[in-house]
Amino acid sequence: MIRSVHFENFRCLKNVELMLQPLTVLVGASASGKTSVLDGMQYRLACEPSDYWRMDTTLRMSLQWTFDDGKQVRRVFPLSAFDSMSLHGHSVQSLALDIGALRNDSPMGRVTMLSPSGENLASVFSSLTPTQRETVVSQLCLLVPSLQNVGLHQTGPRTHQLRFQDRWQPDLWFTPWQVAESVMYLMAFLVLPYQSPLPDVLTLDEPERGLHSRLLRQVIGMLRRLSSGALGARPVQVVIATHSFDLLEHIPPNDLRLMSRSLEDGSVQVSYPKQHLPEWKTRSIEPL
Repeated sequence: MIRSVHFENFRCLKNVELMLQPLTVLVGASASGKTSVLDGMQYRLACEPSDYWRMDTTLRMSLQWTFDDGKQVRRVFPLSAFDSMSLHGHSVQSLALDIGALRNDSPMGRVTMLSPSGENLASVFSSLTPTQRETVVSQLCLLVPSLQNVGLHQTGPRTHQLRFQDRWQPDLWFTPWQVAESVMYLMAFLVLPYQSPLPDVLTLDEPERGLHSRLLRQVIGMLRRLSSGALGARPVQVVIATHSFDLLEHIPPNDLRLMSRSLEDGSVQVSYPKQHLPEWKTRSIEPL
């Protein structure tokens, strides 16, 4: 597990040390640095001038990951030929799911990892074992009682899409464009534990999109079980960026990281709330 990440002169993260939990939630106003943190969680082989603090490429930009076993990996940009290509053996999967991508047809073929926007969802589902598919379908139908089954429909010579069976009329199957957004997002979340290989770290940008608060509670519970290893062969560390106060209702203060910008120079500051909502939410997240 990654214990902390230190950012130096990386975008708006001028000098930030971020402590991490098995499941960590970043919260803050728009442009408070949440996306920069998610991007910095990954191992980066290249950087752009816009990645430097104030776009000043004369500065030293570095990212440093510290792991639970005490080992550290540091990248100082630009990278040299002697830099290791490994992030201490850790793999990072970053998801910013998009409803249009989730609903689009997927190329046929064996795919075992969800792509960043989720456009290969049907292919990932089709690559699951029959038992895994049955589990995903039963979980979805439990969360969305109007559905009875999920299948695959070929839409072209090399493309297919998910289809959803109506509970009361078995011969009625809905396309991804005919079901609620929440159905597509739930399908994406439900296949995560069955990816192969599982990532060591999973980052999620605004997982609350399209989800009712009741479903959001279920998704957060699933992600917490994923981070504890209860859903797979090993734990997957989860880092979430959110704007949603509904999501925060399901997160204990110890897992929250409040991000804000300094009024002096615009650099990001991270604080660790010691109390839960609503005590600090009205005064901690100010509009820019």
